[in-house]
Amino acid sequence: MKKLFAIAMVAGMLSGLYGFSIGLGARYDNLAGPEGSDPYFSIRADVLCKLMPIVGLRAGLIQIDLPTDATAMHIGTGVNADVLIYIPMEAMVKPYVVTGIWFTSLQDYYTDIRLIGGLGAELGFGGFSGYLEGAFNLDALTPEGLDGTSNTWFYVQGGVRIPINL
Repeated sequence: MKKLFAIAMVAGMLSGLYGFSIGLGARYDNLAGPEGSDPYFSIRADVLCKLMPIVGLRAGLIQIDLPTDATAMHIGTGVNADVLIYIPMEAMVKPYVVTGIWFTSLQDYYTDIRLIGGLGAELGFGGFSGYLEGAFNLDALTPEGLDGTSNTWFYVQGGVRIPINL
């Protein structure tokens, strides 16, 4: 997956048409989540590479989850990856569809598959843009040797996107 992401980023850079942007934002996660779980805030940083005018690949760099009982910190390119499909419009607001599939497997412990789908919008102002999105998560967790569970929840995320000129 990392090799494919690296190839896509290099192809985007070599095309000279589409650039990168760094996103800094906050997420309110686990809304309407499993019974007994509370929503929590999360601080995030990501990089977005527009492969084509209507397709962007977003990879998480930093994720700091702040639930009430503990803090979890994830750093690196393995945080998450989503595909953004922009709806072509000539306006200041650019709506997009968020899609993603996450797969985590820790040998002898568990397997986690997560499907993501939602909507978002970017609003450009000056040299940077703001964004707001919401999406549903469908999570299938299978601990080794036990019955699997399935959960559904959604999140709302907002922040700023700063372009990197190439």
